[in-house]
Amino acid sequence: VPPSEATTGRGKGPPVTCPAVPLREGDELTLGIVDLAFGGRGVGRASGLVVFVKGALPGESVRVRVRRVKAGYAEADCVRVLTPSPDRTAPPCRHYGECGGCDLQHLSPPAQAEAKRQQVVSMLGRLAGLAEPPVAAAVTAGGPTEYRFRMDFDWGAGPGGRPVLGLHRAGRPAEILPIDRCLLMPEPADAIRKFTAERAQRLGLLAWDRKRRKGLLRRLGIQMAQTTGETLATLETGRGDPPALAGLARDLVRAFPRVVGVVRREFDRLDRFVGESILCGRDHLFEEVDGDRLKVPAGAFFQPNAAGAGRLREVVLRALDPRAEESILELYCGIGFFTLPVARRARQVVGLDVSREAVVAARDNAARAGLGNTRFLCRDVEEALPGLLNEAGRDALLIDPPRAGLPRAAARAIAGAPVPRLVYVSCDPATLARDIRLLSETGGLRLRSLTPLDLFPQTHHVECVARLDRA
Repeated sequence: VPPSEATTGRGKGPPVTCPAVPLREGDELTLGIVDLAFGGRGVGRASGLVVFVKGALPGESVRVRVRRVKAGYAEADCVRVLTPSPDRTAPPCRHYGECGGCDLQHLSPPAQAEAKRQQVVSMLGRLAGLAEPPVAAAVTAGGPTEYRFRMDFDWGAGPGGRPVLGLHRAGRPAEILPIDRCLLMPEPADAIRKFTAERAQRLGLLAWDRKRRKGLLRRLGIQMAQTTGETLATLETGRGDPPALAGLARDLVRAFPRVVGVVRREFDRLDRFVGESILCGRDHLFEEVDGDRLKVPAGAFFQPNAAGAGRLREVVLRALDPRAEESILELYCGIGFFTLPVARRARQVVGLDVSREAVVAARDNAARAGLGNTRFLCRDVEEALPGLLNEAGRDALLIDPPRAGLPRAAARAIAGAPVPRLVYVSCDPATLARDIRLLSETGGLRLRSLTPLDLFPQTHHVECVARLDRA
């Protein structure tokens, strides 16, 4: 089984009906689905192979068509559901199946959360070597739709070379699928997307052609604050300064008064970032979480689920349990999303991030909150970590790395440091499990608790908050 295809480890499923002969591409057969793989595909078995079935759920009997056969496993499409799962539900989005953004809309939201918890347990067993990991029930927050703080829509060349703005097509990521409505963002975001696409076409602005390496418009990012209502648009483009681009930005702000700014991020023909500029308004918006007014720059990371941000903070604080006399080191601190509530309970918090605009925003956010016990450093984690760990009096670590997890050198530095406890916030259970294993085997850190949070409904993604204590 491919390493990325961890399963939930549950589900008996109906009896399997399949040929005893080797599977071939194009074969049709009836399968009993016994599990759900990480990524949202059902799992069955036939002819000695694991078969991953798109669109199938545990407990179902389905008719499938084999699409691909590999060493040890096969991939198939669900042709017809013969016996549906009680957890199956009608997908709310008309683009589901065509669009590559969501993969669990056919599973009820409560079952999605439980499936993700089981997948985390399976990952910890397979990748971290933990037979009975202390994984709590999955936490949910907000609704199953319209929860995203940010969405990115890509441009592609449509018929006649006219620009098309949408999301990547499932199974063919190089192709852009035009969409009417994305249910993961509030409705005004779709109105902004449609307006931008139509106005860009009217102004004669060309979409970036990835094959020919020509064109201007690459991506539209929309950030939308749920509490303040402020919206920020980011246009990723190629080189060049057509007057129509500034006109597009002005038209967008006039048409949507809640759009506080339009930012341009420029890339060269080799996809290298060149620079950022403000086309109209300002380059940041404000979002409020638990009474904190947070400045969020266009290029800085912010938690994707705006409705669940407060709940995530709560889970992290409970796991970290900072005390008044303690000094906390926070890696990948971003704009200070976790820093502020931790600083209210601890003696000192030192935050570290490689993004200069995020660090500047974090300092502003801490000052706005009246917190004088924070220090923010703009440095690379791998380079700065050994020295920071050697400073006296580090009582705990809080880390929220990118999806790729900890760099190996950083993980080894943490494993060798005398810090008694660590809270690890992760959006990828596979890299989290890998890092837990390394920290355990080389540093004596033991997983004390792990709470999954379903902050990405309708997709297979899951947030995790893990507490590790030094043995």
